[in-house]
Amino acid sequence: MSSIVKMQVRNSDLEALPASSPQPVTVLAEESATPSDHTLLDLLATLSTRNGIVVVQHGARLAVVGELLVAMLTHLPVEMRAGIVESFRDRIEDLMSLSDDRSLPEQYHSALLTEVNRYLNALQ
Repeated sequence: MSSIVKMQVRNSDLEALPASSPQPVTVLAEESATPSDHTLLDLLATLSTRNGIVVVQHGARLAVVGELLVAMLTHLPVEMRAGIVESFRDRIEDLMSLSDDRSLPEQYHSALLTEVNRYLNALQ
């Protein structure tokens, strides 16, 4: 079995990419069967940087969607909001029951409940 590491690293790869065009980092390292520690560290640093950019972009998209939802909820007729609250609470209970079988970090549960309360407050 060949031990070729395929990766391509360019400075342009570190630019923020739109969500619709994710590009894998690939480098073709055929010169050496085992890449040097320096090469692996550079690739790890590149991967870490790109991952950080993607996480920040995802956070920005979620923030926009969240603000849109709050804006929409506050414009709903009061009569409609009670039914939405009931349905939303039921759906959140179902969602939380799915995580009962999995060990998720406290940060997940904290973020989930923070967002739930945000939307419940918008519906009041």
